[in-house]
Amino acid sequence: MVEFRNVSKTYPNGTWALKKVSFQISKGDRMKQISQALVFVGLGVVSGLGYTAPGCVDNDGATVVRTGTGDCLHTARWSIANAIAECDPEIVAARDQTEVAAVEIVLQSVRLEADTLFEFDSDELTADGTRLLDDLVGSLTAPGLEKQKLQITGYADRIGEDDYNLELSQRRASAVRDYLVSRGVPPDYIEAGGQGSANPLVGCEGERGAALVECLAPNRRTEVEFSAMETVEVAKEAPAGQ
Repeated sequence: MVEFRNVSKTYPNGTWALKKVSFQISKGDRMKQISQALVFVGLGVVSGLGYTAPGCVDNDGATVVRTGTGDCLHTARWSIANAIAECDPEIVAARDQTEVAAVEIVLQSVRLEADTLFEFDSDELTADGTRLLDDLVGSLTAPGLEKQKLQITGYADRIGEDDYNLELSQRRASAVRDYLVSRGVPPDYIEAGGQGSANPLVGCEGERGAALVECLAPNRRTEVEFSAMETVEVAKEAPAGQ
């Protein structure tokens, strides 16, 4: 019989492997396997044991060492990713039913009125416009997000020539992009473009003159959509025929 008293051992990361454990081991092959495993895991002494996987211990290259209650003996390197079905069938089943995927999520979508952002018929930002953009900068430069994307799209109303409205909407989108870059938003995040009078929010049929200009104000806008890639777990698709 071998007796251990108040055995303690920690891994390099500070995790306790054994802490003030006392036990006795009697003769017998089964108990011998357990004693070898305890010495290997708790004291760091290699005694003919190896790994069946990075997280489990074996004593002959094929047989997993188990505790007296029948549980597999895990090493400090065990994790869900390297769990094996022989030892952790429920964990492995749940793990294998999901897979990691990257999805794009829209974190913020803002619609800014061109009449507030810009001088009339111009791509020059107003003082009120710069203040509005300054309010956006904090969220656009938040840490912890990966593969961020900022889509800036300028729009015009239907008054005037289509080509001119398209060009003005493009210049205004570029002006917003340039200002955000000057405030610390990485330029490779940003895509900017204009859509002219496309996708109107209001029609204002029957309006004329100044009333039409005022009515069409919602169509004169710059939209800013901020998105990022997020890693999520999703259910795996079942193989065909199942």
